[in-house]
Amino acid sequence: MASTKHNRVVSVKRFSSFEEENREEHRRLAALTSEQRLNEFAILQERLWGKKWTQDGIVKTVRIEKLEWL
Repeated sequence: MASTKHNRVVSVKRFSSFEEENREEHRRLAALTSEQRLNEFAILQERLWGKKWTQDGIVKTVRIEKLEWL
């Protein structure tokens, strides 16, 4: 999957409290469609992992331990 630049709309808002900011963020998230949520998630993952997320892929190793009770 190739990396693409995403169009961003930036707006700045001032809030009088953290609670007010949290309420606004919850309203913003509730208004997003499923596709918009996935797109936002992909942008955040690409910022965190860079090429490892978009081009290289991530290899996960799972280790399972089973306890037997006597």
